[in-house]
Amino acid sequence: MQVKSVAMKMGVRIESAEAVGDTIVLHGIAGTMPCETIIGAVEAIQVFKMCFKLSVLKILAKSLFSRKEKMDQR
Repeated sequence: MQVKSVAMKMGVRIESAEAVGDTIVLHGIAGTMPCETIIGAVEAIQVFKMCFKLSVLKILAKSLFSRKEKMDQR
């Protein structure tokens, strides 16, 4: 995934996820540094609702049934 802001663009690779208490913790690499993203229950529900759209579900289904390809840099 790529994170874009006014200040910079940074590649982020999520390597693992775990439930800790009432949060979801994502561990990965941001640029060249290890990072940790913590998502609370309310935020997780918001993300789920945003991703539960037909256009997003089509991309997910397409990626599940297509061959593994190298992720393009956008």
